[in-house]
Amino acid sequence: MAAMRTAAAQAGVADRLTVLTGISEADKTWYYQHCVAYLQPSLAEGFGLPVVEAMQLGKPVFLSRLTSLPEVGGAAAYYFDDFSADTMRQTLAAGLAQHSVARAAEARAQAGQFGWAQAAAEYLAIYQELLGR
Repeated sequence: MAAMRTAAAQAGVADRLTVLTGISEADKTWYYQHCVAYLQPSLAEGFGLPVVEAMQLGKPVFLSRLTSLPEVGGAAAYYFDDFSADTMRQTLAAGLAQHSVARAAEARAQAGQFGWAQAAAEYLAIYQELLGR
């Protein structure tokens, strides 16, 4: 976290950096509901549950192509082709300009493919297969 604060200070945006930790589910939902977009330009990422959470609310999500996130975001997400400031700015501007009610519906449909019940059932099936049942 200290590295983030240092980088923000060097970029002259320290006054706009807020790091949220330990927030409640209600607060998290409020942030998703009131955000303009969700960005996750990760270089190393696991499944990406926050992507699903944002898409469940029809929010535009902007993701890295370099991780497992395209599997989560599918065609409903917007993707950074590289991480240069200009490319990221252009991708964000273009995605926000084209995000619509229809794209929000696509995001919700994509998110609907994922859920805890489905994940639990898939894990159970793997465990049963490993046990030879």
